[in-house]
Amino acid sequence: MVRRRAPGPGRRAGGRAPRLGRLALLLVLAAAAAVAVRLALPRPAAVDVFFVRYDPATHAGTLVRVRRAAGSGGTSALLRFALRDLIAGPTPEEQRRGITSEIPRGTALRSVRIQGGVATVDLTAPFASGGGSTSMQARLWQVVYTGTQFRQASEVQILLDGRRVPALGGEGLMIGAPLRRPASPPTF
Repeated sequence: MVRRRAPGPGRRAGGRAPRLGRLALLLVLAAAAAVAVRLALPRPAAVDVFFVRYDPATHAGTLVRVRRAAGSGGTSALLRFALRDLIAGPTPEEQRRGITSEIPRGTALRSVRIQGGVATVDLTAPFASGGGSTSMQARLWQVVYTGTQFRQASEVQILLDGRRVPALGGEGLMIGAPLRRPASPPTF
């Protein structure tokens, strides 16, 4: 039979067990701290940008949602980022996949603000120029869908050069009042 020695000065009963318990506790605390730091750091946001894809057989157009990484910020800042990406157009990779945009070159975002559930998007005059009815419908829905992706904005009011206009182009697409996403995605 092996006899254990009674703990002497500077020694505690139990030997290694208390040290392993303290080590395990330290590891758990370190892991919890790492998780807390990771959760506290701002995460890069992502926004949706809506472009267009035309069916090669029918030539019918539909909206295509493209996810883009965005910086951090409030809803207005994220919407501004999304609209600027929309105006810049699809990337070369997206273009190779048949994704295009009907936003005319020369269009710029003057301002955007969200108030009372409406995103007011002020674009420059080139937004209303060129293209036929299909192009006008596509660009209108591109802005409406991109602008209403956040719960704070269920409608989009489009301004041209700071002014509310009743209709877009010669096609007569009514934009004098805020627009909502339709119940089903549009085709054009």
